[in-house]
Amino acid sequence: MKITPDQLAALQLQQKNTARNTPGEGFAKALAQELGSESTAETSNTAPATGPMVRLDQALQAAMLQKPTEQTVMDKMNALLSKWEDYSQIIGSEDGNLREGYSLLADIRQNIQEVKGDLTQTSGQGLATMVEELDILTTTEEFKFNRGDYLN
Repeated sequence: MKITPDQLAALQLQQKNTARNTPGEGFAKALAQELGSESTAETSNTAPATGPMVRLDQALQAAMLQKPTEQTVMDKMNALLSKWEDYSQIIGSEDGNLREGYSLLADIRQNIQEVKGDLTQTSGQGLATMVEELDILTTTEEFKFNRGDYLN
């Protein structure tokens, strides 16, 4: 069997694509090369670095470990209640836009999940019952939308 140039080109293309499609490895190599080139450039400079370099994973861990304060939870609750007011005005008006109302309801659902996550990290038990009631109200409103209670 003879190998034609077309078959050889297709095989090379396939090998190149499989080498490129390894998940996570390509980015890790590129990042390591980039960091390696930066470190060699830094060592060639005569001035040493004044402080330790913070790695990306350390910065992400530090950001994830920060516990939300009561003030941030209260700010999120304030924004959540403001969105509920906007939602009630949109649904309550005669010329209310249902698409806008439904997208606002989806935003409310997302905000409730964020506040629930923050409340598990803090000790705000008084707010937990309020958030649960808002979650129930959101579920009820979504059910009403899906059932077709709000028709223009």
